[in-house]
Amino acid sequence: MYDTNVYGPIRVTHAFLTLLQAADHPRVVMVSSAVGAFSVVTDPQQPVSKMHELAYSSSKAALNMLTVRYAQAFPAIKFNAATPGEVVNRTFAATDMNNNTGQLTVTEGTDSIVRLALLDPDGPSGTFTDRLGAIEW
Repeated sequence: MYDTNVYGPIRVTHAFLTLLQAADHPRVVMVSSAVGAFSVVTDPQQPVSKMHELAYSSSKAALNMLTVRYAQAFPAIKFNAATPGEVVNRTFAATDMNNNTGQLTVTEGTDSIVRLALLDPDGPSGTFTDRLGAIEW
């Protein structure tokens, strides 16, 4: 889990860092999950608060921290994290990972990812969002 969700993004980011630094409008979007947010997993109204697995949620929390630390270390590059769901509505995208049980389409789930990839130069960095907006860490 950590190899994919934490060390993989570190390796890819470092492999492309020189190109990102040379780009006119560099963007990195980490695909995270609402289960990586303390605000979500500690909210008893959120279904994921009752999921007591360790590896996936802690690896996504680590990815969220990486996003913030990269944004601080490289202010010329916009680093943001996105979850393919709607935290306030307690919904997520239907994918193979969840046996297509999600309420959102894959296209709806990618809305936040695409939006962050196409940020204006004055857009935010070091944020965590879903398709409806900012999520508390």
